[in-house]
Order: sequence, then C-alpha cells, then structure tokens
Amino acid sequence: MTKEDISNHVIYAERVRLRPWQRRDTLAQELWPRYTEPFSSLWNIARSNYSDSQRRQSWSTQRYAWAIEDGYQRLIGRISLREIDLHESSARLGISLSPHYVSQGYGTEALAAFLDAFFGPLDYQALHLDVAAFNIRAVRCYERLGFKYVFSEWRGTGRDASLRLLDDPRYQGYQAYFRRGRYETTVEFYEMTLERDTWYARP
Repeated sequence: MTKEDISNHVIYAERVRLRPWQRRDTLAQELWPRYTEPFSSLWNIARSNYSDSQRRQSWSTQRYAWAIEDGYQRLIGRISLREIDLHESSARLGISLSPHYVSQGYGTEALAAFLDAFFGPLDYQALHLDVAAFNIRAVRCYERLGFKYVFSEWRGTGRDASLRLLDDPRYQGYQAYFRRGRYETTVEFYEMTLERDTWYARP
C-alpha cells in the first residue's frame, strides 16, 4: 500500500468501519447535535503559526478523510490527515465523533484501528496532533494510545461566549488552562506526537 493509495483504504475494527469520506457525509455531519460540554466551542481553534517554514513547504496540500461507521452503517465520526510530509513520512491527525457516540469507546477503537493501518500498510513514521488541554477526555484517549506531549501553545479565544463560564465556581478546574489578560484571553493547546516504534512497542 503506497501513500497514494490511502484515499481508498477501508479499515475494519470490531464495532466500527472506516471508509473513504464522501460528499454526502459532510451533509450528514452537519446534522449532528451540538456538543454540550463547557468550552466545546474552543476545541478547534486553528494554530496561529508554524514553527518551521521550510517544513511547511514540504507538506503536501492533499488531505484525506475517512468516515467512521458503526455496525448499522451509521456515520458516527470522522478521521482525517492533513499536513502530510512525504519527506519525514508524517501527517497531522484530525478526529471528531458525533455527540451521541462519545464516552462509549468508539473513538478509541476507531483511532486504534486507524493507527494500525497508518503505521502498517500506509507505512508512515509519525503522527502529530493538537488538542485543547482542557479536553481531558480526548487527552486521556491519546495518552492511552501512546501519544506523547511535546509542547504547549496558547491560542487566542476571541470573544467566545463560553468564556463567561470561567467565573462560574462549577468550572474553577478549567481556569488553569486559560490566561486572562486585560485585552485577550488565551487557551492552552497541547502538541502531541506518536511515533511508529512507540506504537508497536505498546503493551
């Protein structure tokens, strides 16, 4: 399996199947209900800069995506690759799950099956991701699968309405992940990486 073949690669696990993303999947994803977790609107703030312009020039502009289906062929999630670096044989992960299917192990199962293909038939060496530090559920999932913390980045939140929750005593535990300045509030994101050797050396 070459990297050019990955867009047609179907991946199977016990309860889920990953197949190439189709246009109709985008319409179906738009019908997912909204997440109810506090600050979920801040999960996907884009990175503001890149650390290495030369590395950026080596990235392929191609992106790949897979639909995550359950046993009834219902669309329950999406996994994607971007920033594909053919020289370093690496890529950046994107993953989302319908709110109806979180905390049921589907995301972990789908991602584990994807990693078997990513480091196996697809023959990549490293997978990178960035995740909001306060998204504890996601961070723990990545850590269980072997991803390692690399560094933190602080990103501007703009005037997101969820920031008012920082003054609510129920959400005091989130304050450590935010920096509130006079003119701007920023939120911490973790950069994490999983390398092929680490994946195959896991228990």
